[in-house]
Amino acid sequence: MPRIASTEIIVPKSLSLEARARLTDALYAVHQQIFDGVERESFAKYVVESKAEQTWIQVHKNEAGDIVGYFAMHVFEKPLNGVTTAVFRAEAGSLRAYRGANTNTRFGLSLVLKYMLRHPGRPAYYMGSLVHPSSYALFAKYCGEVWPRREQPVPPQLLAFMDGLATEFGLEKVDAANPLLREVGWRTRESEVERDYWRQCDKPAARYFMEANPGYVNGHGLVTLVPATAANILSVLSVLVGRSLRKPMDALRALARRLPGGAKLRRSEVVRQLRASPLFARFGTQALESLAASAQVMELPAGRYVFRKGDASDELYLLARGAAYVLAENGGGEEGVVNQLGSGTVFGEIAMLGGERRSASVRTAAASTLVRIPRAALLPLLAADAGLRRSVWGTFAERRFDDLVRGMDRYAKLGRKARLGWLQRGEQVELAPRQERLLEPGSYLLVLAGAVELTHAAPRMTARGTMLLEVERPLRVVAQESTQLVVLPRLASPELLLAVETSLPQALPLPRVVLEQPRAAA
Repeated sequence: MPRIASTEIIVPKSLSLEARARLTDALYAVHQQIFDGVERESFAKYVVESKAEQTWIQVHKNEAGDIVGYFAMHVFEKPLNGVTTAVFRAEAGSLRAYRGANTNTRFGLSLVLKYMLRHPGRPAYYMGSLVHPSSYALFAKYCGEVWPRREQPVPPQLLAFMDGLATEFGLEKVDAANPLLREVGWRTRESEVERDYWRQCDKPAARYFMEANPGYVNGHGLVTLVPATAANILSVLSVLVGRSLRKPMDALRALARRLPGGAKLRRSEVVRQLRASPLFARFGTQALESLAASAQVMELPAGRYVFRKGDASDELYLLARGAAYVLAENGGGEEGVVNQLGSGTVFGEIAMLGGERRSASVRTAAASTLVRIPRAALLPLLAADAGLRRSVWGTFAERRFDDLVRGMDRYAKLGRKARLGWLQRGEQVELAPRQERLLEPGSYLLVLAGAVELTHAAPRMTARGTMLLEVERPLRVVAQESTQLVVLPRLASPELLLAVETSLPQALPLPRVVLEQPRAAA
């Protein structure tokens, strides 16, 4: 498992010119893997060659000794109402596999506390021009007072201070009418899936950031000020202490489960996690306790694989708390993010329903709590409850369809939002053996599981497993066994039509059947 094996604190002012240049090169090489839009000279000015009174850089390395992340902290001393005021600024970047350890937060807090002890009574603030919703959400999580914030205008005196600081730091305004939106240029390198995750994120702080700074994808920054008050510092400490206590508490709970009576404790914990999930919330206590008798609660740190592509397992997972990445290999053999999962998400349904090996890897992006549900325990509940069956198969369909269409050249211009929008306009159908369905020309057939006989004029064809089919003439579909499918409508959306028609080959007289196994689904 990738992990930060060592951390070094560097004070750039103590280095020679040549050593600072080498440090800049090493950090910029990591920076380029995380951000886009900043030249080396600008990076050096921000991070290593800052004009701050003091700069500290925390450099993270993996077990091989390679730099995998950095955190630069600066303190500037500026006048506010005639009083010398400390203004802390920071830049940070970590490769995806090494995020989530909270090392930077602890280091930054220690520097602020040491400075305030050396200068008692001096006002202090953190000021940043944030370029990603995750950064703002992090500050909002740790601190009770953050400016700007929803439904409360920034006090005029504070707004003038933020405006003046941003201008003094060389950040040009994006909009003359809004002093808090600035040109930063740092654009986070993220996949389409990651951008969709943040667009759909239900965290209030992340949603506020995207409303306040919709141009963050273009490198626009939201000037953000966090007062270093006793209340904010205590808030940060309480979150950090809570996290540090979570590991021994998890160990105590694991021990308690092995003691006499521990099975009852374990079941009650699983029931609580299941009841908090929208998928299982409507079930009664008896059904949940039956499911919990075979399920297991897992506490995993950030960066831990839940399973890897090719693993033979058939459990369904509920992500009760935390976040996770769905990873698949690209053409060069490197893992890339194809989906990002948040709290309440169910995953692993493809192997559970289809009896296949894992088609992608899943790795935690933050400390997470998961509930692992064996296939044998869930199948009776699926058979008895049509709503649960429809929901689980709907998730299956979403991931299967997205994987199939994303991998086909003719639909390459469809974004993920358009692909899933198309699927959501379809009709999910469950066919019993020998039950049939007549499809009209222009529709599409997505077979998720089972076997079907397809009759088009004279010829007949039998197909099994995942299949995406474009219907060009009336087509009769007869289930040979219990079959799950989705009937998709004609591509009626002008946006979808425009994107698809520019890449469609000349139509063939017979339906085209594409039998492909997805390359990336959990």
